[in-house]
Amino acid sequence: MIWRATAVLAVLSASAVATVACSRTEALRGQQLDPPRPVPDLVARDQRGQVFRLADQRGKVVVLFFGYTTCPDVCPATLARWKRVRQQLGEDAARVRFVFVTVDPERDTAQKVREYLELFSQDFIGLVGSESELRPFYQAFGAAFEKVPQPGSAAGYLVAHTAAVPVVDTQGRWRLRFTQETSVDDYVHDLRVLLRERKS
Repeated sequence: MIWRATAVLAVLSASAVATVACSRTEALRGQQLDPPRPVPDLVARDQRGQVFRLADQRGKVVVLFFGYTTCPDVCPATLARWKRVRQQLGEDAARVRFVFVTVDPERDTAQKVREYLELFSQDFIGLVGSESELRPFYQAFGAAFEKVPQPGSAAGYLVAHTAAVPVVDTQGRWRLRFTQETSVDDYVHDLRVLLRERKS
């Protein structure tokens, strides 16, 4: 049920964001936005209570995912993939920010997100807060989600959400996105390409 709902939301949200180029350049393997979309200076608190400003990440590549800690499938799969990507990046990982933005602010406290992310990497950043505080992030990247009631379940509800992974380049532009089918090798390839780019 959650996968079907997620798939529908992914299709709906795709129409609300910048057009994805039908053809890929030779250099990048992910789905490219054509043209790249400048991202506003988004600000939120992370799982340790520190202020995270997207504008402060210039010179680094930012990889984002919108999920929640009680997600049964796509979220842990994505974070496990990120862990492998970070390991394969080696020294280059110091210039990549992996950012998990909760779509379940009602339940995802800072402590819960911190404990969850530490299962995968202490270097992952988790953004928390109220829905209104996180809404600018949702809107900037076209993240769609909705509660799916689960009668009789201890959780009470799941959250159907888009599974795309937006990537912001070193100049602060939403440059491409990865899907759940993107391999670890393609992640690593594209992130290194973006890290090598010079300002234009």
